[in-house]
Amino acid sequence: MNTAEVTCPAGTVVGVSDGTARHFHSIEYSHISAPFNDAMPAARGLLIDATTARPEKTALSITTPAAATDSDDLPVMVWIHGGRFETGSHADPDTGASAFASQGVIQVRLGYRLDLAGLVQFPDDDPAHFRAAHDCQLGLEWVQRNIEAFGGDPTNITLVGQSAGANLVLWLARCDHYRGAFRRAVALSPAFPRRTFAQRKASLRASLSMPLTRSALGAADPRRLARGYRRFRTAHITDLALGPGPLDPAELADVDIVVTSTRDEFYRSGAWTDAMGLGAATVSTMGRFMGLAPGAASAYLEACRAIDPQHLMGRFLSDSLIRRFVDRVAEGAPGRVWQAEFISESGAPAHHCDELPSLFAQGPYAPSAGLNAAMARYCATGDPGWPPYQPGRTVLRTDFSCRKAELVRDPLDYVREAFVT
Repeated sequence: MNTAEVTCPAGTVVGVSDGTARHFHSIEYSHISAPFNDAMPAARGLLIDATTARPEKTALSITTPAAATDSDDLPVMVWIHGGRFETGSHADPDTGASAFASQGVIQVRLGYRLDLAGLVQFPDDDPAHFRAAHDCQLGLEWVQRNIEAFGGDPTNITLVGQSAGANLVLWLARCDHYRGAFRRAVALSPAFPRRTFAQRKASLRASLSMPLTRSALGAADPRRLARGYRRFRTAHITDLALGPGPLDPAELADVDIVVTSTRDEFYRSGAWTDAMGLGAATVSTMGRFMGLAPGAASAYLEACRAIDPQHLMGRFLSDSLIRRFVDRVAEGAPGRVWQAEFISESGAPAHHCDELPSLFAQGPYAPSAGLNAAMARYCATGDPGWPPYQPGRTVLRTDFSCRKAELVRDPLDYVREAFVT
């Protein structure tokens, strides 16, 4: 490995080059004075050591083609990781970006604060303010100021996230957050909590056994906070315990959005219930607590049986946690929307996260093929390669290798009819 240097408004950033790509690891884009305080932009004019990944930092990493210069104007993909707002980082090696660099796309992997530090709202916070989202907003502003020096085009940035990361992508695309820091968005399997923070505040306060104030949480023993959060999470195990929400597509800015789901997102989570033959009874009993409209259970279960009678609970979890939000964005966003549904090559269930190896060219998927190539083209051109969802509710159904693609009409109609908005 050789060193690589870029001088930009943030300062001189020292990374490494492997001959094909330059890697700038764990650049701290903000200053966080205390775990529960809002971040501030990082100081400028620094010498920044970006030669080593530091996943514990709230930071971003950049990968560029080895020969990129400040006059290249390459498309930029900013990736926001998932993980239930509890796990993951900007330094995840499975989201390594060399495959994008080989196609002339600069990738930024953006980290943010997790669980309590990122998502507890305090009395003086705006109702739509979450520190996790604000962290990402500051990261995007850093990219806007500095990415040109790395070879990127600040006017051609695509914001991409999966699961909890897709939640943040859509949250940052809301009118009250959108500042033009990205041109288009991709939300892969977006997950939103079924209840707002205000509705769960009492439960969290009881689990932590302390007032939900900045001073109380800031002074608490981190081990006590971790134990309390585990209790709280267990009480909301079938959902995101915390996260930005609720999702109202009418509040989104007029930006292009690609929104996707896997066909069988959470079959694994429902496997025991379905194996015991309890799927239908559980959906009928618990459905109204997990988003089903009153009186909708029978028709919904009939539609699920027509798709896959062996995985009724798995399909219900998939629809209630992910796919109803996909449909909501496609139906209600003011800008252009493209929808896709992923299936597996073998015909086996397509689970949550199963699209990521193809996206990041991890085995058995190769660079410049499958979803990796499709995302690179979209970042460069803004054309996903199939018709928009409206006016005909057209959806692309494709395997992860993109070899078996077909256009289908409105595969989530049964979800729209069953779940409350």
